[in-house]
Amino acid sequence: MQNMFSGKSSRIVISLFLFLLILNSCKKADTVGMEVLPEEDRLQGEFTDTITIIAHTIREDSVLTDERVLHILGSHNDPIFGLTTASIYTQLVLESVDPDFGTNPVIDSVVLSLAYAGYYADIMKLGGEQSFSVHRVIQSISDSLYSDDTREYHKLPLGTYSGLIDTRDSVLINGINQPPQMRIKLDNSFGTELLNSASVMSSDSLFLQTFKGLYITPSTQNLLPGMGSLLYISPSSPYTKMTMYYHNADTTALQEFDFVIRSSTERFTSFTHDYSTAVDITAQLADSTLGSDKLYLQAMAGLKVKITFPYLNNLVTNGREIAINKAELILPVSSGTTARLSPPSRVMLVKKGSDGKDKFIDDIIYESGDFFGGYYNSPDKEFKFNFPRHFQSLLKDTASDKSLYLIAINAGSTANRCVLNGTGNADKPLKLRLTYTILE
Repeated sequence: MQNMFSGKSSRIVISLFLFLLILNSCKKADTVGMEVLPEEDRLQGEFTDTITIIAHTIREDSVLTDERVLHILGSHNDPIFGLTTASIYTQLVLESVDPDFGTNPVIDSVVLSLAYAGYYADIMKLGGEQSFSVHRVIQSISDSLYSDDTREYHKLPLGTYSGLIDTRDSVLINGINQPPQMRIKLDNSFGTELLNSASVMSSDSLFLQTFKGLYITPSTQNLLPGMGSLLYISPSSPYTKMTMYYHNADTTALQEFDFVIRSSTERFTSFTHDYSTAVDITAQLADSTLGSDKLYLQAMAGLKVKITFPYLNNLVTNGREIAINKAELILPVSSGTTARLSPPSRVMLVKKGSDGKDKFIDDIIYESGDFFGGYYNSPDKEFKFNFPRHFQSLLKDTASDKSLYLIAINAGSTANRCVLNGTGNADKPLKLRLTYTILE
């Protein structure tokens, strides 16, 4: 009996040893890296961070810019992204209908004021001097206006401005301190025309048939790299308006009448980008095989990143089914590119719908923003997304375009841009961390 027990014990030990040896020798390639994965992820299943990704920079389509909370105005020569210009088209309506300008009104001056709400790029670079011109629009401004839209306008400006842009200090107007603003004096002949147009001021709609709006555009010439800035203008501010100053025979006091912007007032921003000096960007726009080292993202209908996973079917070969637990896309921001020009506070992953328009993916629709991500992590200098729902759908999707597109949030009213590391970057590459469970 003693010998029989010893024999069984030996066979059990040998069997256990062989089982462990076989288990270790059959370790799957998909589990490589599990030893450095957080414990909570190891419990979820298999892990890989070697999924092939192809990413490159492409031009963004136009973006909707009408009736934004903020409009952008100015020009900036970004040392990396080249020259960007933003102009504003806007209607102005009556502060009150049927105004009485009194007996024999005479124009004193007309001033367009634009209230600042901040800026993007180094406002004081080379003294902060910038130039702008204001033109009369001669074509109606209508709904659903995009960043590449324009309207006809008189080439001869109604007024111009050149000088220091100061978005911080108040300005003294008629002895009263007002918030920071740009003030552009317009031609007095235009003011006289307005004074003589009281007959069309019985309603905003009638007035707009005669006076369709203004076009405000930067006119600074020969901006060197790093020069210029993009100003945020607040259309809802009571200090964004056109004021007509006049006097009449009824009183010696100077009179004022305002033409204002209301929430329903038609207005939009027009953007242009010149990448001719941005050598790396120009190269990627011409050759989709580039983008391994750096990728470029820009608001204001500038640039976006196309991301493709070309070999996803390898995950489900031979009828294997898997359940995606996590699909984390890590997008590092290139070092040394954010010192003066901050990246977007949040970016978004979208897909193309059957109509060719951007569509939200399921994860942003059904999950919380914290789960989905896309926020800029300043300490780590990266963006991170988690999109397991959409990644799961990609495994069964038969659409010809399975790509994702990285875009800036609020691209019609923010000017941020950033340089991202590509998949082949030697420092900290873009990558996908995939955790999944094999079902069969």
